[in-house]
Amino acid sequence: MSLFGSLSIARAGMSATQARASTASSNIANVSTPGYVRRETNLSQSGPTGVTVTGTSRVQDNVLVQTRRDAQSQSARSELIDTVLTRTLSAFGQPGSTSGVFGAFTQFQSDLQTLKSTPESTAAQSITVDSLKDLARALTQASEALQAERTTADAKIASDIELTNQITGDIFDLNIEIRSAKAGGRDTSPLLDQRDQLLDRLTQMIPTNVDIDDSGAARVRTASGLTLVGATHNEIEFTPANRVGPLDTTTNVGGRLSIPTLSGRPIGPGSDGHGITNGRIAANLELRDNVLPGQAAKLDDFAFELASAFDAIGEPLLLDNGAPVDALNKTGLSQRLTVNPLVDPIQGGSPSRLRDGLAAATPGSPSDDTLLSQLNDTLAPFSDTLATVISDVSTDSLRAQRIHSGNQAREITLVEADQQLSSVDLDYELQSLLAIEQAYTANARVIQTVSDMLDTLARI
Repeated sequence: MSLFGSLSIARAGMSATQARASTASSNIANVSTPGYVRRETNLSQSGPTGVTVTGTSRVQDNVLVQTRRDAQSQSARSELIDTVLTRTLSAFGQPGSTSGVFGAFTQFQSDLQTLKSTPESTAAQSITVDSLKDLARALTQASEALQAERTTADAKIASDIELTNQITGDIFDLNIEIRSAKAGGRDTSPLLDQRDQLLDRLTQMIPTNVDIDDSGAARVRTASGLTLVGATHNEIEFTPANRVGPLDTTTNVGGRLSIPTLSGRPIGPGSDGHGITNGRIAANLELRDNVLPGQAAKLDDFAFELASAFDAIGEPLLLDNGAPVDALNKTGLSQRLTVNPLVDPIQGGSPSRLRDGLAAATPGSPSDDTLLSQLNDTLAPFSDTLATVISDVSTDSLRAQRIHSGNQAREITLVEADQQLSSVDLDYELQSLLAIEQAYTANARVIQTVSDMLDTLARI
């Protein structure tokens, strides 16, 4: 090899080590920068033994990133459902607790048994009526809590869709900047970091598939294939409800709840093959339209069966806004259930009618516990009925918790794997700088040696 060839190779090597040193320094400077993806200097062979810097690239496994985002979308859905079901469980109460529907029912049952033992006690009569009113109130409060959760879910669907549209709009704008930078030969890495952060935020709301074209632009689609960002920016449409009640559904009969649409197609869970299944939007849709109405229906069924049992013995102690309960009008009954005014002293009734019967015009025998025994017998099976309802709700909550624990573990594993590949390792970068320094010194020594040899030849 000629001296000038050696000099050229050494100069190319110095340029390469300078570029590598700059990249390593940039990595170290951004070790704490959120969303920063580690860079590497790209080198290619120039001639038989030379090297040329062709640019820098971000160290990232696109398949791993997509898998990690899918896991985060699943985890976002399961976390939200787990959180809401944990809250709603408290409205039902737990066997043995003094709160919620179960606590109110247990107290009424206990007070009714005490009244049976002391039918002449006016205090026991009043206490039992108050307990019955507390039970009706607990059913109302539990039902209202479920509808409040549905209202919250509807509002969060709207806010998450608004945020989704904003993020996809920002991604569309970044695509334009990335195309321009790439066409102009400029480094697109900072723009790609920004876009990845937006895509990570987007996956919390809705699961997506991302494809990168030759221009560097990202095409973003839902998991079912509908385009959010492509040649155009397509927004999700949704109309929020101000308040969600027991009768509100997404159907045309009695319902007014909106289903999100994209390019005119519904994307709610199970919607014509284009439904979304993960992310916060899907979770809130599932809660609003299926999970919470299912719990409310169990509560209404219990309220109806309890009121009907009293009706069956001719003592309608519980009414539907003052009228007899109707099997065709069970939806929302828990919110409408009231105590018969004939036993409520606040409404002009007499608590003694618990002992004497609602039709009694005058007080009966103080020691007659016949009706009270019948009421106790009627009430007895409902302790198990309510326990079964609460067990079902509790099982749903535990299942949601278990699913989220599994999703969260998978998410953590994939996040760690992605970070291990893409995040800056300070020790690794410092070791790289030492190796770069040695390479730079070696190339500088070659140049110095060639220079000395040329000087020697010049003096001959």
